Amino acid sequence: MEAFLKPRCIEVYDHVESTMDVEPPELPGVVIALTQLRGRGRSGRWISPRGGAWLTFSASRGPPGSWLPVAVGGCVAEEVERLLQRERYKPIIRVKWPNDLYIDRGKVGGILVVYKNGVLKIGVGINVYNAVPPGGAKLSAYGYKRSLADIYLAIIKGIGRALVSPEDCLWEASRRDMLRECKVVVSTERGILEGIALGLTPSGALLVETKNGVSRVECCGIISWDCMGDTKAWNKTPNLNNISLQEKNIPSRQLAEG
Repeated sequence: MEAFLKPRCIEVYDHVESTMDVEPPELPGVVIALTQLRGRGRSGRWISPRGGAWLTFSASRGPPGSWLPVAVGGCVAEEVERLLQRERYKPIIRVKWPNDLYIDRGKVGGILVVYKNGVLKIGVGINVYNAVPPGGAKLSAYGYKRSLADIYLAIIKGIGRALVSPEDCLWEASRRDMLRECKVVVSTERGILEGIALGLTPSGALLVETKNGVSRVECCGIISWDCMGDTKAWNKTPNLNNISLQEKNIPSRQLAEG
Protein backbone atom coordinates (compact mmCIF):
# COMPACT_ATOMS: atom_id res chain seq x y z
CA MET A 1 0.00 0.00 0.00
CA GLU A 2 1.37 3.41 -0.98
CA ALA A 3 2.17 5.82 1.85
CA PHE A 4 0.58 9.26 1.62
CA LEU A 5 0.05 12.35 3.75
CA LYS A 6 -3.49 12.26 5.11
CA PRO A 7 -5.38 15.48 5.83
CA ARG A 8 -6.63 16.10 9.35
CA CYS A 9 -9.78 17.77 8.09
CA ILE A 10 -11.81 18.07 4.89
CA GLU A 11 -14.21 21.00 4.47
CA VAL A 12 -16.83 20.99 1.72
CA TYR A 13 -18.52 24.17 0.44
CA ASP A 14 -21.34 24.61 -2.03
CA HIS A 15 -19.46 27.47 -3.65
CA VAL A 16 -16.46 29.72 -2.96
CA GLU A 17 -14.52 32.31 -4.92
CA SER A 18 -11.55 29.94 -5.00
CA THR A 19 -10.56 27.00 -2.80
CA MET A 20 -7.04 28.46 -2.81
CA ASP A 21 -8.34 31.39 -0.74
CA VAL A 22 -10.05 29.35 2.00
CA GLU A 23 -7.99 28.37 5.04
CA PRO A 24 -8.75 24.95 6.55
CA PRO A 25 -9.06 24.91 10.37
CA GLU A 26 -6.19 22.39 10.66
CA LEU A 27 -3.11 21.47 8.67
CA PRO A 28 -2.78 19.41 6.66
CA GLY A 29 -6.30 20.13 5.48
CA VAL A 30 -8.42 20.02 2.33
CA VAL A 31 -10.99 22.51 1.06
CA ILE A 32 -13.51 21.29 -1.53
CA ALA A 33 -16.04 23.38 -3.46
CA LEU A 34 -18.83 22.14 -5.69
CA THR A 35 -18.43 25.38 -7.65
CA GLN A 36 -15.66 27.96 -7.82
CA LEU A 37 -16.71 31.44 -8.88
CA ARG A 38 -13.15 32.57 -9.60
CA GLY A 39 -11.09 29.41 -9.88
CA ARG A 40 -7.42 29.94 -10.71
CA GLY A 41 -4.83 28.18 -12.82
CA ARG A 42 -1.24 28.96 -13.79
CA SER A 43 -2.38 30.79 -16.91
CA GLY A 44 -5.33 32.61 -15.33
CA ARG A 45 -8.94 31.76 -14.62
CA TRP A 46 -10.06 28.13 -14.44
CA ILE A 47 -13.72 27.53 -15.26
CA SER A 48 -15.10 25.52 -12.34
CA PRO A 49 -18.82 24.74 -12.69
CA ARG A 50 -20.84 22.20 -10.74
CA GLY A 51 -20.09 18.63 -11.78
CA GLY A 52 -16.32 18.91 -11.61
CA ALA A 53 -13.90 18.21 -8.76
CA TRP A 54 -12.23 21.32 -7.33
CA LEU A 55 -10.04 21.22 -4.22
CA THR A 56 -7.00 22.64 -2.46
CA PHE A 57 -4.72 20.61 -0.21
CA SER A 58 -2.87 22.79 2.35
CA ALA A 59 0.11 21.69 4.44
CA SER A 60 2.79 23.23 6.62
CA ARG A 61 5.91 22.73 4.51
CA GLY A 62 9.02 24.45 3.27
CA PRO A 63 9.17 26.18 -0.11
CA PRO A 64 8.36 23.67 -2.89
CA GLY A 65 10.72 22.71 -5.67
CA SER A 66 9.77 23.20 -9.31
CA TRP A 67 9.26 19.42 -9.47
CA LEU A 68 6.18 19.43 -7.19
CA PRO A 69 3.38 20.09 -9.75
CA VAL A 70 4.94 17.42 -11.98
CA ALA A 71 4.97 14.91 -9.12
CA VAL A 72 1.39 15.76 -8.16
CA GLY A 73 0.33 15.31 -11.78
CA GLY A 74 1.92 11.87 -11.98
CA CYS A 75 0.25 10.41 -8.91
CA VAL A 76 -3.11 12.17 -9.33
CA ALA A 77 -3.24 10.82 -12.90
CA GLU A 78 -2.51 7.31 -11.66
CA GLU A 79 -5.07 7.41 -8.84
CA VAL A 80 -7.86 8.87 -10.99
CA GLU A 81 -7.13 6.51 -13.87
CA ARG A 82 -7.69 3.55 -11.54
CA LEU A 83 -11.32 4.64 -11.26
CA LEU A 84 -11.93 4.72 -14.99
CA GLN A 85 -13.59 1.64 -16.37
CA ARG A 86 -14.96 1.03 -19.83
CA GLU A 87 -15.64 -2.22 -21.60
CA ARG A 88 -13.41 -1.74 -24.65
CA TYR A 89 -11.27 1.29 -23.92
CA LYS A 90 -9.46 2.41 -20.78
CA PRO A 91 -8.13 5.90 -21.40
CA ILE A 92 -4.65 6.88 -20.34
CA ILE A 93 -4.35 10.13 -18.40
CA ARG A 94 -1.19 11.86 -19.56
CA VAL A 95 0.88 14.57 -17.90
CA LYS A 96 1.69 17.69 -19.88
CA TRP A 97 4.69 19.30 -18.23
CA PRO A 98 4.60 21.04 -15.88
CA ASN A 99 1.06 20.99 -14.50
CA ASP A 100 -1.70 19.75 -16.85
CA LEU A 101 -3.52 16.45 -17.25
CA TYR A 102 -4.84 15.29 -20.62
CA ILE A 103 -6.87 12.47 -22.11
CA ASP A 104 -6.24 12.13 -25.84
CA ARG A 105 -6.02 15.76 -26.97
CA GLY A 106 -8.33 17.24 -24.35
CA LYS A 107 -7.31 18.89 -21.09
CA VAL A 108 -9.03 17.09 -18.23
CA GLY A 109 -7.30 18.69 -15.26
CA GLY A 110 -4.80 21.18 -13.95
CA ILE A 111 -2.57 21.78 -10.93
CA LEU A 112 -1.60 25.02 -9.18
CA VAL A 113 1.06 25.21 -6.46
CA VAL A 114 1.35 28.30 -4.22
CA TYR A 115 3.59 28.87 -1.19
CA LYS A 116 3.01 31.71 1.27
CA ASN A 117 3.88 32.29 4.92
CA GLY A 118 5.03 28.73 5.52
CA VAL A 119 1.90 27.14 4.05
CA LEU A 120 2.01 25.08 0.88
CA LYS A 121 -1.21 25.04 -1.14
CA ILE A 122 -1.80 22.56 -3.95
CA GLY A 123 -4.91 23.18 -6.01
CA VAL A 124 -6.25 20.51 -8.36
CA GLY A 125 -9.21 20.70 -10.71
CA ILE A 126 -10.61 17.74 -12.66
CA ASN A 127 -13.43 17.81 -15.22
CA VAL A 128 -15.84 14.99 -14.39
CA TYR A 129 -19.49 15.62 -15.29
CA ASN A 130 -19.32 19.37 -15.92
CA ALA A 131 -19.51 21.18 -19.24
CA VAL A 132 -16.00 21.85 -20.57
CA PRO A 133 -14.61 24.66 -22.74
CA PRO A 134 -13.21 24.06 -26.23
CA GLY A 135 -10.11 21.89 -26.01
CA GLY A 136 -11.29 20.30 -22.77
CA ALA A 137 -12.17 16.74 -21.81
CA LYS A 138 -14.14 15.18 -18.97
CA LEU A 139 -14.02 11.81 -17.27
CA SER A 140 -17.69 11.00 -17.87
CA ALA A 141 -17.04 11.01 -21.63
CA TYR A 142 -14.62 8.11 -21.06
CA GLY A 143 -16.90 5.83 -19.12
CA TYR A 144 -16.73 7.27 -15.60
CA LYS A 145 -20.08 6.77 -13.81
CA ARG A 146 -19.16 6.82 -10.15
CA SER A 147 -19.49 9.60 -7.58
CA LEU A 148 -17.53 12.82 -7.32
CA ALA A 149 -16.52 11.71 -3.83
CA ASP A 150 -14.41 8.91 -5.31
CA ILE A 151 -12.61 11.43 -7.54
CA TYR A 152 -11.94 13.71 -4.56
CA LEU A 153 -10.47 10.85 -2.57
CA ALA A 154 -8.28 9.83 -5.51
CA ILE A 155 -6.98 13.40 -5.88
CA ILE A 156 -6.28 13.69 -2.15
CA LYS A 157 -4.37 10.41 -2.17
CA GLY A 158 -2.39 11.45 -5.24
CA ILE A 159 -1.35 14.75 -3.66
CA GLY A 160 -0.54 13.01 -0.38
CA ARG A 161 1.69 10.51 -2.19
CA ALA A 162 3.55 13.30 -3.98
CA LEU A 163 4.34 14.92 -0.63
CA VAL A 164 5.62 11.67 0.91
CA SER A 165 7.19 9.78 -2.01
CA PRO A 166 7.79 12.34 -4.76
CA GLU A 167 10.34 10.21 -6.58
CA ASP A 168 7.66 7.58 -7.29
CA CYS A 169 5.24 10.23 -8.55
CA LEU A 170 7.89 11.84 -10.76
CA TRP A 171 8.58 8.44 -12.31
CA GLU A 172 4.86 8.05 -12.90
CA ALA A 173 4.74 11.48 -14.55
CA SER A 174 7.67 10.52 -16.78
CA ARG A 175 5.98 7.42 -18.13
CA ARG A 176 2.83 9.49 -18.80
CA ASP A 177 4.70 12.35 -20.48
CA MET A 178 2.57 13.49 -23.43
CA LEU A 179 5.17 15.86 -24.88
CA ARG A 180 7.87 13.30 -25.59
CA GLU A 181 8.90 13.50 -29.26
CA CYS A 182 6.78 16.64 -29.80
CA LYS A 183 7.94 20.03 -31.05
CA VAL A 184 7.72 22.51 -28.17
CA VAL A 185 8.13 26.21 -27.52
CA VAL A 186 9.01 26.65 -23.85
CA SER A 187 9.09 29.69 -21.61
CA THR A 188 12.17 29.48 -19.37
CA GLU A 189 13.88 31.74 -16.84
CA ARG A 190 16.39 32.62 -19.57
CA GLY A 191 13.89 33.23 -22.35
CA ILE A 192 12.13 31.25 -25.06
CA LEU A 193 13.42 27.81 -26.06
CA GLU A 194 12.36 25.82 -29.13
CA GLY A 195 13.09 22.20 -29.90
CA ILE A 196 12.00 18.59 -29.52
CA ALA A 197 10.93 17.32 -26.08
CA LEU A 198 12.93 14.24 -25.14
CA GLY A 199 11.18 13.41 -21.86
CA LEU A 200 11.38 14.18 -18.15
CA THR A 201 14.28 13.70 -15.77
CA PRO A 202 13.82 11.96 -12.39
CA SER A 203 13.68 15.42 -10.78
CA GLY A 204 10.82 16.57 -13.01
CA ALA A 205 12.76 18.75 -15.44
CA LEU A 206 11.92 18.77 -19.16
CA LEU A 207 14.67 17.78 -21.59
CA VAL A 208 14.54 19.71 -24.86
CA GLU A 209 16.77 19.03 -27.85
CA THR A 210 17.61 22.27 -29.64
CA LYS A 211 19.97 23.12 -32.48
CA ASN A 212 22.57 23.93 -29.82
CA GLY A 213 22.22 20.69 -27.88
CA VAL A 214 20.03 19.30 -25.09
CA SER A 215 18.71 21.73 -22.48
CA ARG A 216 17.34 20.83 -19.06
CA VAL A 217 14.32 23.03 -18.27
CA GLU A 218 12.94 23.32 -14.73
CA CYS A 219 10.77 26.40 -15.25
CA CYS A 220 8.38 27.86 -16.43
CA GLY A 221 5.79 26.57 -18.92
CA ILE A 222 4.80 25.44 -22.41
CA ILE A 223 3.85 28.20 -24.85
CA SER A 224 2.92 25.83 -27.67
CA TRP A 225 3.45 22.27 -28.80
CA ASP A 226 2.92 20.23 -31.95
CA CYS A 227 2.62 16.46 -31.90
CA MET A 228 0.70 16.13 -35.14
CA GLY A 229 3.79 15.28 -37.15
CA ASP A 230 4.12 12.01 -35.24
CA THR A 231 0.81 10.30 -34.53
CA LYS A 232 2.64 7.89 -32.24
CA ALA A 233 3.12 10.72 -29.76
CA TRP A 234 -0.64 10.78 -29.26
CA ASN A 235 -1.66 7.20 -29.74
CA LYS A 236 1.09 5.03 -28.29
CA THR A 237 0.75 3.46 -24.86
CA PRO A 238 3.58 4.44 -22.49
CA ASN A 239 6.18 1.67 -22.23
CA LEU A 240 7.52 1.32 -18.70
CA ASN A 241 10.65 -0.40 -20.00
CA ASN A 242 11.41 2.21 -22.65
CA ILE A 243 12.11 5.29 -20.50
CA SER A 244 15.66 6.61 -20.62
CA LEU A 245 16.53 8.55 -17.46
CA GLN A 246 20.15 9.67 -17.49
CA GLU A 247 20.04 11.93 -14.46
CA LYS A 248 20.88 10.52 -11.05
CA ASN A 249 17.78 10.23 -8.90
CA ILE A 250 17.32 12.56 -5.94
CA PRO A 251 16.71 10.95 -2.52
CA SER A 252 13.08 11.12 -1.41
CA ARG A 253 13.97 13.00 1.79
CA GLN A 254 15.74 15.73 -0.17
CA LEU A 255 12.75 16.05 -2.50
CA ALA A 256 10.22 16.09 0.29
CA GLU A 257 12.06 18.90 2.03
CA GLY A 258 12.23 20.99 -1.15
